[in-house]
Amino acid sequence: MKPIHIPVILMACVAASCGQLTDEELWIRAEASKNSGNWDSTLHVCRRILDEYPDGAYAGWARFGIAESYRFKNMPREALDNYKMFYERYPNMQPSAVSLFLIASIYHNNILNSDSARYYYQRFLERYPNHDLAPTAKTELEMVRQHPPELLRLSPSN
Repeated sequence: MKPIHIPVILMACVAASCGQLTDEELWIRAEASKNSGNWDSTLHVCRRILDEYPDGAYAGWARFGIAESYRFKNMPREALDNYKMFYERYPNMQPSAVSLFLIASIYHNNILNSDSARYYYQRFLERYPNHDLAPTAKTELEMVRQHPPELLRLSPSN
């Protein structure tokens, strides 16, 4: 009689070692998904990075990737929550300015909360006065002041 459990154990060991990817390998997959516009896959892989490597080198990028995934999946509240989490936890990372701008933009254009939009546009301009998005933030801030989205939505002509 031939013992069958040795090949089974070997296959299980090989499968287990293949299942564990490094945070860098996961991030490469997330980037590939993002670049192909597959936001469901991007979201899944970025969540996996945060679950398996919450303090790893790619955790901040994964949080931003989750926010971007929700934004492109047209889920503004979820995007907003994740941009805020990113901005609060990683204020010095490169996409922090973009994240803050997008928080304001989502409040302005999706959530229709002019007070919050105004607050975040002003905060963006205070923190990043020379950023490439600063002129757009100034224009958006003026629009919020002149025509709050709540008033446009309630307008009788709509």
